[in-house]
Amino acid sequence: MAGPNTLTPETHKQQIDAYIGVRANYETYGAAFKRVLEDACRVSIPEAFVQARAKTVSSFAEKVARKFDRYPDAVNQMTDLCGARVIVQTAEQVRAVRGFIEANFEIVESEDKGLLLSKDEFGYRDMHYIVRLRPERAPALGFRPDELEAIGGKSAELQVRTWLQHAWADTLHDRMYKNKLQLSPEILRTGALLAALMEEGDRNFNRMADDLDGLIANYTATATRADVEKEIAVQELILANEKSDGKKPGLALKLAGLYRASGDYARVVETLTPHAGIMDANRCELLLELGFALCQSHRTSPASAEYSQGVRHLEQAADLCTCEQVSYVPHLRKRESLHARALARLGWALEPVHGEAHRARESYRLAHEHEPDNPYYLAGMLGFETHLTHQAGLPAVMRTTIKEAIRTCRQHAGEGIELPYAFFAGGRLSLLQDEPYEALGFYSLGIRHCVAGTHCVPASALANEIDWIERLYYGVPVPDGPRNAIDLLTMAVRIAGGGPPPAAKIRLTPPVLIVAGGAASMPVEQSRTIQPLLEETLAQFSGTVLSGGTTAGIPGCLGDATGALAAAGKKNFRLIGYLPTRLADGTFVHPSYEEKHSVGNDFLPEQVLANWADILGSGVAPADVLVLGFGGGKLAAVEYHIALGLGAAVGIVAGTGGSADALIADPLWTRLANLRVLPLDAATLRAFVIPPDHAFEEKVLEEMARSFHEQYVVNSPGRLPDNMKPWEKLSETFRIANREQAHYSVEILRAAGFDVRKADGPIVPFESFTGEDIELMARLEHGRWNVERLRNGWCYGTPRNDAKKLHDCLVPWEKLPAEIRRYDEEAVRKFPEILAKAGLEVTRPAKA
Repeated sequence: MAGPNTLTPETHKQQIDAYIGVRANYETYGAAFKRVLEDACRVSIPEAFVQARAKTVSSFAEKVARKFDRYPDAVNQMTDLCGARVIVQTAEQVRAVRGFIEANFEIVESEDKGLLLSKDEFGYRDMHYIVRLRPERAPALGFRPDELEAIGGKSAELQVRTWLQHAWADTLHDRMYKNKLQLSPEILRTGALLAALMEEGDRNFNRMADDLDGLIANYTATATRADVEKEIAVQELILANEKSDGKKPGLALKLAGLYRASGDYARVVETLTPHAGIMDANRCELLLELGFALCQSHRTSPASAEYSQGVRHLEQAADLCTCEQVSYVPHLRKRESLHARALARLGWALEPVHGEAHRARESYRLAHEHEPDNPYYLAGMLGFETHLTHQAGLPAVMRTTIKEAIRTCRQHAGEGIELPYAFFAGGRLSLLQDEPYEALGFYSLGIRHCVAGTHCVPASALANEIDWIERLYYGVPVPDGPRNAIDLLTMAVRIAGGGPPPAAKIRLTPPVLIVAGGAASMPVEQSRTIQPLLEETLAQFSGTVLSGGTTAGIPGCLGDATGALAAAGKKNFRLIGYLPTRLADGTFVHPSYEEKHSVGNDFLPEQVLANWADILGSGVAPADVLVLGFGGGKLAAVEYHIALGLGAAVGIVAGTGGSADALIADPLWTRLANLRVLPLDAATLRAFVIPPDHAFEEKVLEEMARSFHEQYVVNSPGRLPDNMKPWEKLSETFRIANREQAHYSVEILRAAGFDVRKADGPIVPFESFTGEDIELMARLEHGRWNVERLRNGWCYGTPRNDAKKLHDCLVPWEKLPAEIRRYDEEAVRKFPEILAKAGLEVTRPAKA
């Protein structure tokens, strides 16, 4: 006789029939669950894979049969009749999905399978939930009223795992642990080993994803200006033609980031404003970028409505970062960094607002507390604190923190991220620590990144640094060290085209050579070695030479060499010395310096900046200045740094010790293209200092240049596709192709029934071609191209191989892929425009 817990066929059938009766509701549950989870992950984790289903009738029947003692009323007791699974790439993304679930669903049960493993076990690590909908949150998540009615208070099972966890669980877990077999120790060991490999893989994927995302986010720091401009054009095109409204905010953010990197804040505002009301995972970052751009655009009028709106956006962004109950899965790493960035930018935005100093101070402090290892937020906080309190000195405990922050700045710069701001932050922190020479070094690296013309940097970046330093000493005299930094940054602004050059106290005649290096620090024996080298180096130099003006060290060697050349009648340059007003005891002016410029009361960076003021004031571009450096101490290092930062060609002689060798050993400096590491060799130094003055006939020079280029092309065939090189470097094959296309365009137009004639007056713009015209002319153009290629040694081949002159498009028009046909179609559309430049007019004959 069957007991109360014994499943009879009749009861089994009743259970199955009961489930069949409600299964449609669970199917609705699964479909809605899948849609909501996909929408929630769409922005932050677009690659997330979501599975959801209602339990099949067969699966339900089997579970009832096996577990009737546990689920005697299965339809109402089982919690997995609707099941969903979210599979993501990294462990961080698992945490993000978990946070979303716990904030938006009623958690009936939760079990982290990883916590069930002991410290020496490896295995199943999924996160399992039993959830129910929360009526107050479900509509915001996207559940429709009809779905809510069908779902009611039903439970669902939800799993969250990484792809590696999924691979292990889906392949091995059920096979190993959901069967009645007695597995051997070897199989169990192998399963545990695979689980361990999966766990280690998850950790490495998580770390590498973070690193790579960081590099991607810093694309504009190392990309060339041309690359950024090209990417802007691509992103503008993509955004303009995106059909999905849900994808537009993300694309707008990408484009805005490129505009911001180039300093076009007006375009940032224009691009982001239409999306300011979005409510997905992009909202925080979008408000942050929009608010910052508004404040940056209206910085000079902080009481304006636009500036106030920018502040409100920054406040909203900061608040959003602390809100856990949102209807989307957040990007955890980005949210943390966005929160700190929002607070720091809010502090910056509130600084000039009347009566908001306290809130600005608090925002800076919170940003630093949020990311205490971030040197940029530390510099912002300490700078504003110094501005408010007028206390330049920092507590001793802060010096250790600042030194560590400076190391982080160097690390970021070495990795090519946060440029040029890693350098500027290093300069700020060095000034706060009263290390002006180190600050000048950092600022020199920063201005090189700004004025080189190869990277996208906002025009306001240099001016912002000047403002930061001046604000630091608001209401009090600016000390010499910070003043030198301001003067250097001001020079960089002028070089970048932001103002007139400084007034020159001494007019300098190019070419200009600066000879720098150790003075008192230079050993006598080394001076005796260098003096004859300088004499030989300068024997044929004509122009202006600048140096320290005294009898000590390198300035003395230069003076001695100049005196010897003058005595031999070989001196063809002006020698100018920049030195203090008063010289220390035992230091003397060298008589060979015919001109002296007295600056400051001691040997300080003032002399270096004074000679650069005269260089720029004389209209000499930094790129036309040479610097020759030997050894030296802190002041010589400043001279090398400033010259490299402003863009001079700096030759540092290796093996001369001191700051010269220290510079050569520093990877932040050796990566600069205008630094040359020279051997201590007279011929090498002469070649560096004296340009060749041979005059060739134009024809001979052209043939020489052509030979050099041909050799370069032979050695570098993969640098650029042949047909994309500049015209001057284009192979004759492709030059012929372009000439023939231009000539043949007239024939194609006439063959299509158009007239081509010399215009008597202003060219009348051609109206348009019909579809039939385009297709006919494109066919003709493709035929011309086929003949031209075949005549030049090409033949059909697949895949295409330019080196072997094989091409897969040497086929009839009908066999051309549609995307290749479009090239010919676009080419013929341009015929009237191109011919108009040659004064030819395309007209359609009037019909009879």
